[in-house]
Amino acid sequence: MTEQRTAQERIIWLLGIVVVIFYALFPVLWIISLILAPLIVRLMAMGVSRGREYLADAQGALLTRYPPGLASALRKIQAGAVIPMRSANNATAHLWLNQPSRIEGEGMGSMEKLFSTHPPIAERIRRLEEM
Repeated sequence: MTEQRTAQERIIWLLGIVVVIFYALFPVLWIISLILAPLIVRLMAMGVSRGREYLADAQGALLTRYPPGLASALRKIQAGAVIPMRSANNATAHLWLNQPSRIEGEGMGSMEKLFSTHPPIAERIRRLEEM
């Protein structure tokens, strides 16, 4: 009987430790999630935005049945986007045809690719030419 009681006491003791650890870590995990949640949501929104750009290109190619024409139009947009727009900001970036805060000729870093609302025009042209 004493062996059974000591086993029960060990289980209760272990459960007590688990509860104490949970209550100690819960506020820390909550604060970390408060910090990371907006970042994760923003990354997901930017990924959806880039995906919609590719989808819009594909739908335009299906509608016109002439992907080279759309690729040519994108090349003209790319050639005209030499100077970054002064009036554009991150709040209205999704309304433009290309990334408005982008200076052409500079390489895109990995962080810039993550937070970009538009995929690079060269990548969009390449995908249209593959159709």
